[in-house]
Amino acid sequence: MPISIAPGWATATGDHVTKPDPAALAAFATAAAKRYSGHFTPPGSTLLPRVRWWQVWNEPNRDYFLMPQYDGARRIVSATWYRKLVASMGAAVRAVDPTNRVIGGSLAPMARKGKPAPLGFMRTLLCVSEKLRRTCDLRKTPVRIDVWAHHPYTPGGPSHRASNGGDVLISGLPKMHRILRAAIRLGQVKTRGPIGFWATEFGWDTRPPDPKALPMWLHARWTAEALYRMWKAGISVVTWWRVEDDPLAETNYQSGFFTTGGEQKLSFQAFRFPTVGFRTSSGIKVWGRTPFGRRGSVGIFVRRGGAWRWIGTLSTNAYGIFQKTYRVPLRGSAVLARFNGEKSLSFSLTPVRDRSVVPFGCGGTVPCD
Repeated sequence: MPISIAPGWATATGDHVTKPDPAALAAFATAAAKRYSGHFTPPGSTLLPRVRWWQVWNEPNRDYFLMPQYDGARRIVSATWYRKLVASMGAAVRAVDPTNRVIGGSLAPMARKGKPAPLGFMRTLLCVSEKLRRTCDLRKTPVRIDVWAHHPYTPGGPSHRASNGGDVLISGLPKMHRILRAAIRLGQVKTRGPIGFWATEFGWDTRPPDPKALPMWLHARWTAEALYRMWKAGISVVTWWRVEDDPLAETNYQSGFFTTGGEQKLSFQAFRFPTVGFRTSSGIKVWGRTPFGRRGSVGIFVRRGGAWRWIGTLSTNAYGIFQKTYRVPLRGSAVLARFNGEKSLSFSLTPVRDRSVVPFGCGGTVPCD
């Protein structure tokens, strides 16, 4: 459960975002954790569900969620304040139940005017550079989180490269993961057990209904490929932004797997049963994940001419992941997988050229003309 903005009375200037009071956040988090402990029944209602995962703030490297971001010397002071929020909220929810877990980060992917890039914010928060460690050694009071989260929205395809080295799109996730591991090695981050690396927001809009978004076929292809590339970078949880589209007239969020009328989009199956294939110098590399991550045997097929030909059967791991490079002739044009009577979408082996796209397209207050 994310806690991402403060009431006016709990901030320094009453604007909901300037220096939220860590003590007030701790008090609120304590009350929320007790309410959603799995043991609370409101009067006249039923037992409320248990919430175990607690996210500290949303995109703290954005000035519309946390202020100030910089001081007069252009230091990222928002990261230092955010560290206080992580400490106070984390201690509060763990005091209610030691098995509660804390999610930190949840950063926006790109720098903007007045808004720091995620890697700069992260390095300041975790004090991983030699210069920062001289003034902010966290070994005595490390950042205590169980998951580091990010929002790797990408203004292009899954392999699109950022123009700013401090930004983190899908392609930059390995660099972010390395910084996180370095912080753990240095003792700047402490966690109980292996730390998680999650993408807690992600998506692209579709056309239709958004005239500035991806056509349905490309949305499906990029969805499957994005899951592969995030998995390869160490991401273990992906939360898609919107299950169902918002009305175009109201917001610019049309990234759902269902339309406003409840019609299923092509990309729903790409997310449910992602399967990708790429030509390599030795054959065809195939990767995928079964629906719901179920274990079992997966049949792999390649299209040659107008027919689908079976090329092998793979056993999944405990999480439903399957992968292999098949040393077969390269004349196949697409791959797909079959599992328990269900088949994935076909994935063309012909690469799709990257293109620039605004992940949220247009709609609402964002003009579509």
